Order: sequence, then C-alpha cells, then structure tokens
Amino acid sequence: MLKYLLRRLISGLILLFIFVSIVFFAVNTLLPGDWVSYYAMGLTHSESAALRQELGLDANIWQRYLVWVGNLFQGDLGRGYTIFGLGAPVTETLKQVIPSTILVFGVGTVLAFMLGEWLGRVISWRKPDFLTGSATFSAITLYTSFPPWLAFLFTYFLVRRYNLFSTDPNRTIWRRAPVTWSGIISDMVMALLIITLAVMILNYLYQRWKRRGLPRLLLLAIISAAWYGSWMYMDILPYARDVMRVATLPLAAYVLLTFGEIMLIMRTTMVDTLHEQYITTARAKGLTSAEVRDRHAARNALIPVVSRMVVTLPFIMTGMVMLERALYWEGIGNTLFYALGRQDVTVAVGAVMVIGAFSLVARLVLDVLVLYLDPRLRTPSESDGGVL
Repeated sequence: MLKYLLRRLISGLILLFIFVSIVFFAVNTLLPGDWVSYYAMGLTHSESAALRQELGLDANIWQRYLVWVGNLFQGDLGRGYTIFGLGAPVTETLKQVIPSTILVFGVGTVLAFMLGEWLGRVISWRKPDFLTGSATFSAITLYTSFPPWLAFLFTYFLVRRYNLFSTDPNRTIWRRAPVTWSGIISDMVMALLIITLAVMILNYLYQRWKRRGLPRLLLLAIISAAWYGSWMYMDILPYARDVMRVATLPLAAYVLLTFGEIMLIMRTTMVDTLHEQYITTARAKGLTSAEVRDRHAARNALIPVVSRMVVTLPFIMTGMVMLERALYWEGIGNTLFYALGRQDVTVAVGAVMVIGAFSLVARLVLDVLVLYLDPRLRTPSESDGGVL
C-alpha cells in the first residue's frame, strides 16, 4: 500500500510540475505586455527599464522560467507585484489565503459527501414517489449548474434583496481583533483538524470494542460542539463566529454544487445491488431493510462514489475557484483572478500550484479511502508484485 501511494505521489508531483510549467508559459505568452507597461505608465522610459530589470521582466521567457524553476526547488515562489505591495514574497501572500480555501473546501466536501451519500442511500430503497423525483431533479439541476450563476442567485436574493446574509466581515469587531482575519481562520482550521482526528481515533477504538461505530450524525455533532468549544478556549469566539457568518454563502453554494453527483452515483449503485446474492442472503437471515441497506449495500456502493470523486476532483476545485471570486471570499481562487487581472504572473502561477497541490493531496486521501473500502485492492497479486 505504501509503495502504491508513493508511486501515486511521485507521478502526481511530476504531472503537477508539468502542468504548472505549461501555465507559466501560457500566462507569460497570452497576456499582452507586462505589469510595468500596464500599471507603471507614469514612469519615464529609463525608469520603466530599471523597474523591469529589478523585477526580472527584461529577460526572455526561457530565462525567467529557469530562474523560476531554480527558486521553486529552493522553496521560493518569487515576488509579487500588487497584492501586498511591490516585491512581496508570493509564499507569504498565499499563506494569507490558503486557510480560507481549506476551511470552505474541507468542511464543504465533508458535508456534501454526507448529504449526497445519505440521500442516495435513502431514496434508492424507496419506490418512485414525489420525494425521490424531487431529490433526483434537484441533484441534477444543481450538479449541472454553472457556479457563478448559482453564486449570482445567492448574492441577489439572500444578500441584496432579502439581506439574510452578508459577504463583508464586521468591521467593528475586527478593529480590536488580536490577530488578523487569516490568523483567526488558521487557528480555526488547525483546531478542526486536531478535533476531527481525535474523534475519528476514539470512534475507531469504540468500534473495535463494540463492533459498531457511532452514528455519523452523532460524530458530526461531537466534532461541531468541540470545534465551537475550541473557539471559546482560544478566546476567539466573536471573530470565529463572524468568519463562519461570512463563510456561510460560499460553503452552502459549494455543498449544493457538489452533493448532486455523489447522490446520483450512490443511488444508481445502490439500485444495482438490490438483486445481488449477498443482499438476498442478508434478507434471508432476517435482517431489517434498513440493516441490509446500511450494513451491506451501502458499503459496496461507496466504492464507485469515492472513485468518481478521485476523477472529478479537479473539476470540483475549479468550481471552488469560481465561487470564491463570485462570492468575494478571500481564498486562493479570488487571489488567482485578482493576480491575472493585474498581470501579477508570479502570484498567479503560485496560486495554480497551490490549487494543484490541494488536488494532489485530496486525491491521495481518496485513494486511501478506496483501498479501505475495497479489500480486493489490498490483496497481493502477481500483476502488481504484491504492492497492495
């Protein structure tokens, strides 16, 4: 298993490097002019030439690429032009927005998976009725929706027309905040990761003891309560609540755009298992319909769902990038669009690399889940040399 994951990691890093290199050449080739020609037009010719030399824009594209690759292997993504001032390190710029993307992407993916898996599992065991038809129609509509279009509807109805939500932080609260917006989100994300890991370990130990884990809704409630308690422990409660208030719209939009495909695949796979021999055997043992559904059919149905998520993850990240821009959420996606609009090439390429790294890590996690769910993949065989 470790050799398999190592192979996937190495191949993913190679593909990520090739993809980012293509993006580097595409951005530098397709964007007309450079940052100096567009945003320093008040300078004289000699001053513009000196500024280009200082920023390294006077060299040809291959020289700039080699310099960028050399800096990359030293952990340096270069210097930005606009977002945090001229010459600000790209690494520091991205550190300010990465936690925001992790918050919405991580929490949203878990919620979308739980909602889609539960709906798909429930409606697959029901006869066609209004509930199954409505759920299927809603899932297809939301899954095929264009992210900016859904974001526009959210902004128009929920923010501007009915004033139910806001996309702006509470300025009064943040004037006396002990740390910055990104610092608060970093603390929140770290606390959530630690709490989730601790709860999963405890649930695993409980499952080994009782032969049955805790219900998912109970686990979600425990994690949510502990997370809220950590805000009080770290004395960031009002700031964390304001962050979640602003994050509600991008989080809700992301969940609605993502859960539909999960639900549809789950439902289809569950329906296909209705006449399988192991389902008939489980029914013959006298198990209830819910027990047959949840303990036997659902586990096997999860395998195609997770496998599909591995394939569609780049498209999910694309939707996340567009939602951040459309809903004014200060994450990687919004930073990418801002940098492209101002020809801040180094920040744009750095943002693309971070998005690719997100996808790579998430796909490795999903690969582990697939191996856990499907014992056949963990069985040594001659074809793979016993790797799994």
